[in-house]
Amino acid sequence: MTDRELNFQTMSLATLGLLTDTRPQWEPLYPKMLPDFEALQTALGVTDAAAQKLSGLSSAGYADAKDLAEIAALDAAVPVLRGLKALQLDKPRPELAELAAHTRSSLDELRGLPQVAALEELYNQALPLAKELKEELVTADHLKKLHDKTALFKPLLGTPRQQTTEGSREREKAVASLGAARAALKRLDVRVPNLSEALPELVARYKKARMIVDAGHGPTGDAPQA
Repeated sequence: MTDRELNFQTMSLATLGLLTDTRPQWEPLYPKMLPDFEALQTALGVTDAAAQKLSGLSSAGYADAKDLAEIAALDAAVPVLRGLKALQLDKPRPELAELAAHTRSSLDELRGLPQVAALEELYNQALPLAKELKEELVTADHLKKLHDKTALFKPLLGTPRQQTTEGSREREKAVASLGAARAALKRLDVRVPNLSEALPELVARYKKARMIVDAGHGPTGDAPQA
């Protein structure tokens, strides 16, 4: 959500908290406020749930996980690549020439699905040569690590599109529920001042709670004027 939407959500939650705490005072006096109070409660519940899902879909968190998985896969490829290069010294294999010519940097430059395809091909070509590679100090653990790290990295390549789709849905929910919260507050803004004589302190606190504070800009008027 945007900063403005987050500020509105914070204000709305504070207002809801005030009305919840003082409900035993105002409800017996003004039961007509109850439907709008409950509408605000429901709307903010939906907003909070959607906001939590959005925070879980953080693109920064995804990028960090993907980058770390990519680095681990490339690191795992290095000893296997070195082994293939060494094998080519004694018995050049034309079918391995292109693969053995790779370096960590050239694999890094491939990016995305071509990168994963090259890592998978490296493992598939190296596995039948495990005995020969062992003589070049490439162990079974090296091969397993390449396989496992590539398998962990590959699924992350499809995550952004999935995140974007789910994130869009959750954002739509959040925005719609904020709209419902705004509508409920506008109705409450009309009724709460009617409690001025019976509960003047509550009305004053309500008006104060309804002020939205924009970071760096101070409070902005969003409170009932009457």
